[in-house]
Parts: sequence; structure tokens; C-alpha cells
Amino acid sequence: MGNLGYAATSYGVQGATVTGAHTLLTDATSAASVYVGMTRGRDHNLLHVVAESEADARAQFIEAMARDRADRGLTTATRRATEAVAGLTDDGPVKFVNEKIAALMHRAQTAEVQAARWQQVGTALADLRERETASRERARAAEEAARQRAVEVRAEVAAPVVSAAEAALSDWQDADAAEQRAADQVQAVSWFGKRRARTDHETAQARAQQARQHLTDEWGGPPKWSENSEAWMQRVTGPLVDGDSRVTEAEREHREARDALVGRPEQVQMARLAAYARAFGTERVHRNRENYLNANPAQQAARAAQAAKQAREDAELLATLTPAEATARIEQSQSEQAAREARRVERERALLHDVEQEHRTTPRREGPGLSF
Repeated sequence: MGNLGYAATSYGVQGATVTGAHTLLTDATSAASVYVGMTRGRDHNLLHVVAESEADARAQFIEAMARDRADRGLTTATRRATEAVAGLTDDGPVKFVNEKIAALMHRAQTAEVQAARWQQVGTALADLRERETASRERARAAEEAARQRAVEVRAEVAAPVVSAAEAALSDWQDADAAEQRAADQVQAVSWFGKRRARTDHETAQARAQQARQHLTDEWGGPPKWSENSEAWMQRVTGPLVDGDSRVTEAEREHREARDALVGRPEQVQMARLAAYARAFGTERVHRNRENYLNANPAQQAARAAQAAKQAREDAELLATLTPAEATARIEQSQSEQAAREARRVERERALLHDVEQEHRTTPRREGPGLSF
């Protein structure tokens, strides 16, 4: 069964007391009328203002309070009505909704700043990639040129050294072979040819000793009994070629060029971190180094922009609803968020349980492990 009610002018209800009173503010409503209407109800008194906005409602109310300054109840009515209107925004659902709207707008602004920072990083990294491609190609070309130069210098230095060593070795080998042939001749000739054969042998022997001494003085001696000519050549000429200042300088330049090429990835990584630090701060990037290096700026910017857009849309929607409707929507959203968080926690708990279960069921290998 519905409640019964009636309508009357403020003049007509003076002195009346009811359970609840509703007063409609119009262009003709005076301060006295507001006072009368807002003091009739025992349980509650409600002032209705038809306005485009809260600011318009305040303006209408203040104008009404100024229409009848001679009324002795004006001061009290003004104070009470002002307190009532203020209560609509400072307490209760309206305050709760306004705080939520402010939080959503702050979230939108924060997300927009984050989106701008990610876009800044994305632009910087794109420029870095373009410059790094050119730098890497230059470094690769420089390394190849330095390597080729080192090979050429080594060949130029080695050529006369190897030639001299080959000549000395060949001279000794020829002299040694001649001595051996002269010695064989001494044994082969008749008694009448012995004297000449011995003379030839002594001459060949002296020549062989001279060649051996030269080989020893210049190259450290002839090949060892188990060493072939090629190995001996490498052994005696290698240190001389390696120690030549032209070779060492060319190889130093090659090492520097190679190090510059090999070190490019690390330099690029540092440049990437520097780009992130300029946008998000050095300390923050230092604490989350790997996360930033593995991030995708384009995706992060899109997510932040979407979050900002959603927050603004939510704030605008709440502003169009009544306090009760907005409160219900906020509570529903919070419940859904809490449910999503609970599901996330449950998924993580289940994943952890599966990992622990797998660890328990994996057979342990007993005995010594393999050594490498």
C-alpha cells in the first residue's frame, strides 16, 4: 500500500509538522519559504532544485536566500540550507562518487604520461636501431679491412725473412751433401787417387762447417733430426715475423677493430638503457634493467593509452549517473576486480602446486654424477 501525501504552499503549512517534507525551489521562492519548507519534517526535509549542474543549483539557492532579507529567520534558514546542500557533496554517496571520479581522472592522467614516455622511448629506440645498423656495417667493414691489412703486412714482412732462411738452409744442405759425397769418394778411389780425394773432402768439409756455422749464427742451427724443412722454417722465422713492429702494429689495429665489432651489442644495450633512463629515471631503470630491455615500447604505449581512455570513459559515465547508480556501479566494478584478482592468485597457486608436484615425482638419481 502506497504512502499518502499532499502539496501546499509554504504559507499554508506554517506551524504544521509532518513526517517528511519536500520543498521545491522556484524563482519565486524566498528565504522564508525555504526556511518554512525545510523545517516542517520530523524525520527528514528535502529541498528539490531543478538545475543543469551542481553549480547552477548552488547559485539558485543563494539567490533565493537573498530575496527576503527582512525575515528574521533568514540567517538560520540560510545556515541550515547551506549545511544541507553542502552535505550533498561533502558526505555520503556523492563524496564517495566524486572521490572515485577524481581517482579515475588521476589514473587517466598518469596513464597518459606513461603512454607519452613509452612513445618517447619507442621513437628513440627506432632512431637508435637505424643508427646502429649503419654503425654495425661500418664496424664490420673496418674489421675486415684491418684483418686483410694484417695479413698483407705479415706476408710482406715474412717474404724476405723466409727467403733468407730458405737460402741459408739450402746452402747448408748442399754443402753437407757435397761433404758426404767427398767422403764417399775417399772410400771409393784407388790408392793413386786417395791424395786428391782427401783434399777434395777436406775442402768440402770446411765448406759444410762454414755453412753450418752461418746457419747457426743466423737461424739457431739446422733442423733437428725429426724436423722437416717446413717445420724448421716456421720455427725459426715465426718469432722474427711476429716480433716485427709492422706486424704488431697491424695486428693491434685488427684487434681494436674486432673488439669494436664484438662490443657493439653491449654498446647498443647501454644506449637502450640510456633511452629508458631519460624517460623513466635512472634509478628506476637500474632496478628493473632486464624488464626494460625485454619490453616492447609500442605495446606498452598502446596499453597505457587504452588504460587512460578507459579511465576517462569510466569517470565520464559515473558523472552522468545519480549518486546511487554510480555507487552501485563502482561497487560492482570493485567486486569484478576482486574476483579477477582472486582468479589470478588461484592460477598462480595452481601453477606452483603443479611445479612442486612435478618436483616430488621426478626420480632422483643416486650415485656419483658425471664429470667433464
